[in-house]
Amino acid sequence: MSTLSLVEQAKRSAAFAAVDKHVTPSVRVLGVGSGSTVVYAAERLLELKNEGKLHPELQCVPTSFQSKQLINEAGLRAADLDDLVDADPSSTTYTAIDVTIDGADEVDAELNAIKGGGGAHLREKLVANASAKLVLIADYRKNSQVLGQNWDKGIPVEVSPIAWQTIKRQLERLVPRSRALGVLATSDAFELNHPVATLRNAVRKAGPVVTDNGNFILDVHVGRIHDPVAVEQLIKMVPGVVEVGVFSRMACEAWFGNEDGSVSMRIPQSETKKKD
Repeated sequence: MSTLSLVEQAKRSAAFAAVDKHVTPSVRVLGVGSGSTVVYAAERLLELKNEGKLHPELQCVPTSFQSKQLINEAGLRAADLDDLVDADPSSTTYTAIDVTIDGADEVDAELNAIKGGGGAHLREKLVANASAKLVLIADYRKNSQVLGQNWDKGIPVEVSPIAWQTIKRQLERLVPRSRALGVLATSDAFELNHPVATLRNAVRKAGPVVTDNGNFILDVHVGRIHDPVAVEQLIKMVPGVVEVGVFSRMACEAWFGNEDGSVSMRIPQSETKKKD
């Protein structure tokens, strides 16, 4: 069996396990993420639909052009985020989506994640932030202790095209102990002395990748990320940055398909310690 087939089987196993646990008949609004692993989540949703195991009025909120196509191809009902009703108006947290299932480029011990390899992280974060639960699905290659340990393509950062070079220069002047929200850091947030940002170019067209929102993407290399919350804040504070592909403290579970065919589920390491 080839490495590729092992990886694809791992993705499929993780997606099926997460969907089976979280997409029950009581789920009325589902966030559908983007990427290669989510393709298998859509496959399982179609099977559950045909078996009559989904809520009859299930609404699926896409995070990209790709995921909307997957929803449509499965014969499910797509819904726009802004058209949803707040699940609990009395709550201090806005949640209109029961659960979102999404992929990830890398996940650390606390379930902080790097996302945006497919350029959809703005909409992915909007949908995740409006969800009661964010569940990540991935293959074994994405399972890390520290962000940047396995993923070496940088942090995807969606930026305004009108000043992308200025934004690039400002990002590259950040330092590991830059001020975040007015607080001077006492430890390094990332490994490199200065980030290195590169404009993401398209593969089958001349010029840069253009997101579903009409923006450019800078892939920002910082080495290993010691403090994902600080890194996310530092990058987001640069004017012209639309969204950062660091998802800190958002996921409640991550499901990984392993090389041996098994599936592992993780919760944040700090939560595991509390239970112990």
